[in-house]
Amino acid sequence: MRNFDLHMHSAYSNDGEFTPSQLIEMAVRKDMEVVALSDHDCMLGIDEMIEAGKKAGIKVVPAIEFSTLFEGEFECHLLGYGFDYKQDYFQNLHTYVKQLMNDAFHTRVEKLENYYSIKIDEKKILEDSKGENPWYLMCQRMFQDPANAHIEDFKEYRPGGKRSQPAPVNFFWDKCQKGSPLYVYVKFPAFRETVKRIHDAGGIAVLAHPFNNFYQREDMLKLAIESGIDGIEAYSNYHNAEQNAYYERYAKEHGLLITCGSDFHGKLKPTIEMGKYGADVPDKDRILEEFLKAAKCQ
Repeated sequence: MRNFDLHMHSAYSNDGEFTPSQLIEMAVRKDMEVVALSDHDCMLGIDEMIEAGKKAGIKVVPAIEFSTLFEGEFECHLLGYGFDYKQDYFQNLHTYVKQLMNDAFHTRVEKLENYYSIKIDEKKILEDSKGENPWYLMCQRMFQDPANAHIEDFKEYRPGGKRSQPAPVNFFWDKCQKGSPLYVYVKFPAFRETVKRIHDAGGIAVLAHPFNNFYQREDMLKLAIESGIDGIEAYSNYHNAEQNAYYERYAKEHGLLITCGSDFHGKLKPTIEMGKYGADVPDKDRILEEFLKAAKCQ
């Protein structure tokens, strides 16, 4: 059975730890045959990853994880594979999105302070983050600050809590989505528009780790299909067993590709291991072959 991982991040994502070459070294140790570098809104590491992969005998699929706005409602991640990533739009996207994220972080800090009546040293967090995503460090300090020990909302995200791995990610998806007083509107590129850009550049579009937002939401999934997605990342570390099975079944019923991704980052998501996707995957070889054929990467 072939080993592969279609979702991982390098240091070119502001929450990744390893260089593309280091990721390939890790992939070699794990007997990977196919990997995809899918940094957040950034293509800068792809060439290095491909070159290192060639030397190691590992196929590297060009990929990216786009931050998008789904139907004008909420942030939704979309994976693009096998497209012409040299186009100016994709090469320049990271600069545009970085400014959006910087502005959004400041607004999120203000909302957290006001909602929970707490104090967050935003300047110190930005300094100490050293260019990495400040949300992770901010959450760590916010949850562990003794002055915030009384806040019940933080309980599950502290070390040992049932939503503590990884706490910053879980807190964001649990507490900061549309409808919450902590929600911050960010004008990411539209989901439908991004699907079209991927297709126009010769690639395929896959709904990334849909977990709670789309789980048993046939209306939402129908909109995603109408937007033109080619597949669903059915197997993900963010899904429980029921969600993995649900998304695999839904993809099969609707003629969509099934993909599997760890969303490996390194130290900021320490429980996530390259090549693991939350559950054992039946018929892995068929899933990989269908994906490679669709992405024109055989």
